[in-house]
Amino acid sequence: MGAIMIRCPKTDELIPVGIDTDQDSFAVLPDVVAAPVQCPACGGTHTWSKRDAILETTMRIRPIKRRL
Repeated sequence: MGAIMIRCPKTDELIPVGIDTDQDSFAVLPDVVAAPVQCPACGGTHTWSKRDAILETTMRIRPIKRRL
């Protein structure tokens, strides 16, 4: 699994769009305009499509959401 990421046009940082998927599913996604994403890097809202995105698959520790 990996996170779909786009590059913030203002800061040039990679930001997550909030979708995790595998490489096979990412490969068959259509290149259509997706829902806008709120950018944690600049605070703006960015529109994106698959051609703007990459699948980040590096092994990194992600916080576990726990219910209290």
